Amino acid sequence: MQQRPRSPHTPIRWVHQLGGLMAQVSRAERLQPRDDSLQARRLRQRMALAQRVLDPLPAPLRGSGLAERALWQSLRWGGLGLLLSLWLRR
Repeated sequence: MQQRPRSPHTPIRWVHQLGGLMAQVSRAERLQPRDDSLQARRLRQRMALAQRVLDPLPAPLRGSGLAERALWQSLRWGGLGLLLSLWLRR
């Protein structure tokens, strides 16, 4: 006997991932500057990575032509950056 799926709709996974990111940001805001635990260091590393993703690209990665700039911007804003901007716009 075959089981039916629980829900006919597929879950919206990107909303859950964005919620996880926002939870990490709130934990980073409450982080004490002198906290040197392993969890604090990992959280700081995650925040630094997110900041690098959202900051402008380094000079060697920036394209000189219009097509190259469009490619890098689409890669950069096609994922998390786009979702974050849509969420913040609401």
